Amino acid sequence: MRSTVKETPKTALYVYGFTLNEPVDLNILGIDDSHPVYHFTHSGFNAIISDVLLADFTSEKGDANLQNVAWLTPKICRHALIIDMVMKQGTVYPLPFGTLFSNLSALKQKMHYSAFAIQETLHHVSNCEEWALEATLDRQKNIDALLADSLKSGRFELPKAAGRRHLEEQKIRKILATELTMWLDSTLITLQKILKPVIHDVRTRQLGDDKVINFAYLVNIHEKSAFEQRIRSVEQDYESYGLTFRVTGPWPPYTFSQHSQI
Repeated sequence: MRSTVKETPKTALYVYGFTLNEPVDLNILGIDDSHPVYHFTHSGFNAIISDVLLADFTSEKGDANLQNVAWLTPKICRHALIIDMVMKQGTVYPLPFGTLFSNLSALKQKMHYSAFAIQETLHHVSNCEEWALEATLDRQKNIDALLADSLKSGRFELPKAAGRRHLEEQKIRKILATELTMWLDSTLITLQKILKPVIHDVRTRQLGDDKVINFAYLVNIHEKSAFEQRIRSVEQDYESYGLTFRVTGPWPPYTFSQHSQI
């Protein structure tokens, strides 16, 4: 009777990100909740990795997994948790979910080839956190405030007669509406001037939904309080103009690692 030899499932290396060549203590299992996370040092920096089953991410099974929210969600959450754990211990260059290498040799080759770009980014984001700033605009409230400013400054005047006054006000509102883009541009310039002394870097992020402002800021941990204070001041200054701000963070510096992504 012929014996059947069970093949060992093929594995791949899942890479969470890179760190400077410093000790990393990660007592946690990887995204599959089976293989431990460890670090591999090469070319002067560390790769944070764990083993995963290759079939979970490739072929028909992999395609089905990546479309399955029940499978995908806990994996993404574990990925984020591991990145956060690394960030608490030092500087991290985070990689997106699903970054795989076939074996250690392939990873070593990539680390060697990209060593300068990765280390440059690691030093750039060292001691920094990423903060996101978004804003939406209530256009009606904005026009009301700009109208009041224009009348107060003398740029426009309204007739005393009620009928003419209403018609002239509507005309002014239309003028102010056409100038809204210009007002927003000027506001963004002012915002960046206010925040520039307390940020290390800034990136513009894609606008979506009803957002009129969407930035990612790289903030040194020693400037965090000053950054938050200036954000609060900006919120107060522009609330009457219909701008509602939303600040989130701190995050790992995903946005500031994309330009040298492997």
